[in-house]
Amino acid sequence: MIKANFIKKDGIITNIKMSGHAKYDEYGKDIVCSAVSSALTLTVNTILRFDKNAIKYNESNNFHLENIKQDNITNKILESFLEMLKSIEKEYKENIKVKEE
Repeated sequence: MIKANFIKKDGIITNIKMSGHAKYDEYGKDIVCSAVSSALTLTVNTILRFDKNAIKYNESNNFHLENIKQDNITNKILESFLEMLKSIEKEYKENIKVKEE
């Protein structure tokens, strides 16, 4: 199962932590992992196009993103990512869990 944890402070997403594998299908054929990976890549690349210093992130098995700038644009992009994952979660509850703190 993919676990995505969105940490907020005063309505701003400050950190995102993600880990796991959806296990919907085998590696390379898993549509849930593919959807999450695509959404994550789009989110990170979009933020970096606006400001390369807005976020810090790692690309290990346990993904972590830190919202450095915490501006309105960055937060709206991260909120859109959160909504995308919630939408995936509605259809694939056994494969992804999205949590907000």
